[in-house]
Amino acid sequence: MAITIKNIPVLEGATAEDFVLRADKNARKATPRLSVTAKKRLQKVLEKSRSFQFK
Repeated sequence: MAITIKNIPVLEGATAEDFVLRADKNARKATPRLSVTAKKRLQKVLEKSRSFQFK
């Protein structure tokens, strides 16, 4: 049985230019970094998840 493939919308004209400009602008923004305390919390969660057992 064949599944129909939906057409992918393509941006054209001013909409496409606006999209590219916004994407370039956002790409230059600084990427948020995790703090040391947040990294420690995530490490604890990861360790607990590895040792979790269903009873």
